This record gives sequence, structure tokens and C-alpha cells, in this order.
Amino acid sequence: MNETRYAVLARDLMEGIGSGKYPVGSLLPTEFELCELYEVSRHTVRAAINQLQTQGLVSRRKRVGTRVEASSPRGGYSHSLATVSDLAHLAETQQRDIQDVRHFVADIAQAKRLGLQPGEHYFCVSSVRIDREHPNAPLCWTDVYAQDDYAEVIEQAREQPGVLIATLIEAGFGRYIDVIDQQVRAVLLDAALAKKLNAEPGSPGLKILRQYRDDSGELIVASETIHPDDRFTLVLQMKRDRS
Repeated sequence: MNETRYAVLARDLMEGIGSGKYPVGSLLPTEFELCELYEVSRHTVRAAINQLQTQGLVSRRKRVGTRVEASSPRGGYSHSLATVSDLAHLAETQQRDIQDVRHFVADIAQAKRLGLQPGEHYFCVSSVRIDREHPNAPLCWTDVYAQDDYAEVIEQAREQPGVLIATLIEAGFGRYIDVIDQQVRAVLLDAALAKKLNAEPGSPGLKILRQYRDDSGELIVASETIHPDDRFTLVLQMKRDRS
């Protein structure tokens, strides 16, 4: 699952902005300069700049250029996730703070909601994820589910808080995640969850169910993540099928 050229360019520019290579108030290289520097087309450059604009990092003015407006995405958390590697890279910028671990046998309702097998043994790791630059505004609450056969990764998850549990299972058990199915819906934060996320009770949130599957479609990991609405923007792109 290769990244598109514009996604690679956008990420590189974001890292340059975040590191101070392109400070707030400065101008990015021109489209022509970026084309030459990265050996890409103007279409690729414009798509990358559009992504930065969506995240509130830059503005564009005719005869002026592309001006850096912020050193981090709007609200601190705006991301474009197009590949499995995008999600793994996003995890590297965050800190997992495990709140609870439990083992259970999946009932019919859980199996239907998460894509598990009823009657099978699973574990659930519940955690708060915190962006290192915004420690007082937790990014999300996440419940990660996997079969008990993979339970040894729980301790690894404590030791490696910036690595996805799915990635730990891949590395430790020779599994390969080929695709991630995502379901996104709006929710309201109840009082208990709002307290854990330093958010207002009853405020809107974004709930994402992710199912990590191998190339045969078998479920390896499932996760449910809830974000306060002001801390995460999921940017998706649809491309016309030309066949």
C-alpha cells in the first residue's frame, strides 16, 4: 500500500514546518521550486499544499505565495490517513496511557459490533492517547481488541507506548495487515468519558471502529476510538475509477 506522492510531500513539508525549517510567517518554496526539489508535477505540489491548507498550516495568496500560518495543525490534531503506514506514523506522534486491561469471552452483541467470533477468548486494552505537544487535551479514548493468543503484546504495549498494538502483533506473530476497514459516526460524550478526556459532558465526538485484516480478510485486531470533536479531523479523498 504505497503512499501517494502528494502525501509524502505534504508530510515532509509538515515536518519542516513543525521543526522550524519553515517558521510561522515565512513563505514556503514556490510551486516551481518544490517541483524541482521533489521531482514531482505541479498537480502533486498543489495537492500537497491543499492538504496543508485543510489543516490550517498555510494560506495562499496570489502574487505573494504560500505563507506558513501555524506550526501545528488546526486544533492540534488534523490528519489525512490514506494507508496503513499513515496510521502507524500517526501513532508514533502520540503516547499511549493504558487505563485498563481485561480478558473476556465475546458474546453475540460484541461479536456483531466489532466483527469478533462469539464464544472466542479476547483481551481488551483501554487507553487514553495523548499528543506530546498537547498533554492537557487527550486526543482520544481507545479500546483495542485481539484474541488472547496474542496477549503477550500487552506488556510490549506498555513498554512501547508509541507503537500500535496491531503493529506489535504483526512483528511478534508474523501476521500482515493488508487492509483496515473503518466506520465513522458521531456520538455524544457521556460524563465519565468526558472527564477522562478533559472535555465537556454531552459535547459531540467522533467514534471510529477500525478492523485490521490480513489479505484473506481475517480479522487480526479491532479497535473503537472516540475523539472529542475539536481534537481530530479525519481527511479522506475519493478518486474516480477510470476503468
